[in-house]
Amino acid sequence: MGQSLRQGAIAVALTAAAMMPAQAAPLKVLFLGYDYNVASVKNDILGSDARFDFAASTGSDSCGAAAPSLATLQQYDSVLVWGNCGPGAGLGNVLADFADGGGRVVLGTFLGYFQSLGAFTGRINSTGYNPFIGGTTDAYRNVTLGTHDASSALFDGVGSIASSYYNGDWMGVDVGATLVAEWSNGRPFVGVNAAGNVLNVSLFPNVASFRHASGNYQQLFRNALAYEAAPAPVAAAVPEPASLALVGLALLAMTGTRRLARRQSR
Repeated sequence: MGQSLRQGAIAVALTAAAMMPAQAAPLKVLFLGYDYNVASVKNDILGSDARFDFAASTGSDSCGAAAPSLATLQQYDSVLVWGNCGPGAGLGNVLADFADGGGRVVLGTFLGYFQSLGAFTGRINSTGYNPFIGGTTDAYRNVTLGTHDASSALFDGVGSIASSYYNGDWMGVDVGATLVAEWSNGRPFVGVNAAGNVLNVSLFPNVASFRHASGNYQQLFRNALAYEAAPAPVAAAVPEPASLALVGLALLAMTGTRRLARRQSR
């Protein structure tokens, strides 16, 4: 009988350990730049941040390349996408598909620029996905970080950001999206869609090549790539009688095990 009680207590302990949340694995990021020098962008932004799997995160120049397949995107947790030489046809649809499957999409400048030319289209720019609307070719303003929600996880470790050009290429905010930050000229800077899995940081990520920004822009992009939407409140569950009985049996088993151990030690 004592052996059975001991085994029951061990089983309860193992079950409790299994219910504890596992530590999240480092995130894998795809740097999908329709640009040049993309590998340097990866190095500049990720740095040594332990939230990311640097070796498994990749980035290569995509100028002239077709949109990647959904299967390719699904090898990663997050995708940072931006344009310089024009995004691939069909990119907007596959990005939306990736978000629908639980992936995280971070959109950077010049996608608004190309959207205004009709080159960056598809479902990612439909209501509920891209948090910003109204793409513009005017992305050459000298600005600093304006009004923003400093309590947002997106601004952890972000004190200041300035940009001399290549910024602010969206004019408005989508229905249901959250505007987290503006540039000093009032243009949208950082936004999140209602689902929390498509973000827009209206700044060109390739600062490594063009030196058009300063401050904590790397930390902002890192926070966006690791962003987790706050879970909806869940009402506390009231234990059912059967559950309470199981808890009672587990406590009895543990008490019996302790008594048996004391007897054996005498």
